[in-house]
Amino acid sequence: MKAATVMLALGLGLAPAMATAALGHPAAPAAAPLQVKGAQQFDLEAADGRVYRIFVSVPDKPAPPSGYGAFYVLDGNAMFLTALETVRAMERRPDVPRDLATVVVGIGYPDGVDVGTARTLDLTPPGSGNPRITAASGGADAFLDFIEDTLKPRIAALAPVDSARQALFGHSFGGLFVLHSMLRRPDAFAVRVAASPSIWFDRADIARQLADTLAARPSQASPLRLLLTAGEYEQALSPLAHSRPNVAKLALLQKERAQVDSSRALAAALTERTAVDARFDEIAGEDHGTVIPTAISRAVSFMLMPQLEVPPVPTAAAYWQMTPEQRYDLRMWVRQLPDRQRIPWLTGLRDTLHDGLSKEQVQTLHEERNRMDAEQGSKPHEVNAPAR
Repeated sequence: MKAATVMLALGLGLAPAMATAALGHPAAPAAAPLQVKGAQQFDLEAADGRVYRIFVSVPDKPAPPSGYGAFYVLDGNAMFLTALETVRAMERRPDVPRDLATVVVGIGYPDGVDVGTARTLDLTPPGSGNPRITAASGGADAFLDFIEDTLKPRIAALAPVDSARQALFGHSFGGLFVLHSMLRRPDAFAVRVAASPSIWFDRADIARQLADTLAARPSQASPLRLLLTAGEYEQALSPLAHSRPNVAKLALLQKERAQVDSSRALAAALTERTAVDARFDEIAGEDHGTVIPTAISRAVSFMLMPQLEVPPVPTAAAYWQMTPEQRYDLRMWVRQLPDRQRIPWLTGLRDTLHDGLSKEQVQTLHEERNRMDAEQGSKPHEVNAPAR
């Protein structure tokens, strides 16, 4: 099907312009839809006859020898433009390599489709379900086949893509689909981001299945990375929630779904049992809906930003001689490392300080850490160095 430029109808009425002209002033130019530079959309039919609307933006600079990276976004009708601007803004950063240009692909639905019903079917694994959700579910296998067998070849025909630099982002049911894709076709994407994944909807315990399956993955297989995110107020009531009449029902629903705990537990299980670089970010101050822009930002950073190097563990004397600000910066650096690097580093620092400093000095450093976290609004991870 013919591609069309992505356009946003702003709905600007012409009545004010006509009124101005009637008063003897020149008429204002007619309003026109806003065009998104470099973006296009087209409809694409799957093998089962279902049709999807695809939104694409190809970078305006040459592809590197290995091809562009590709960032695939589910729920494209709602999230493509946010993802596109986030990717392009990240690419302009001086600390992002110049050659990491990325094709952004949104997967959505044509006009007239009931998006809620369609995404419930497409984004949920076979056998999944919940009494609260009456729409048909369980079509994730067919949707994943569409992405792999129909959509990816179409994108590759538009621009050269590096198969080793493809990422998939999904939120809510989309996050559950991201996890399912990792179970069914782990090599389809090198990087995945499951934002607020609806693990509660899967009856087959996808978290256990993932850990079991990926633990048996051959050591020479391509590396996989997974970021899980959830908003702070997806499992705790926000300050505004208490003003709502259904606050008790909301609290019960949050407890049942355990969005934060289930995502954190999955990241911990994958880190402990597999070679996957799995991380969990709890996003402060956000709920299930408001967390989306921040989750997209974290996803793009996870894909594009160079991976952090592990700093050397300083000697006790060197750590003590640092300024409080230098120690804080070092702690913030280490907190960004994946658990398989962060926890051994913290264990090494703990042993070094306990062996090389007095109890009073160690206590002083502990109080300094708590004070600076309170001042800066930062906090340590839930899991740190094990007790000595």
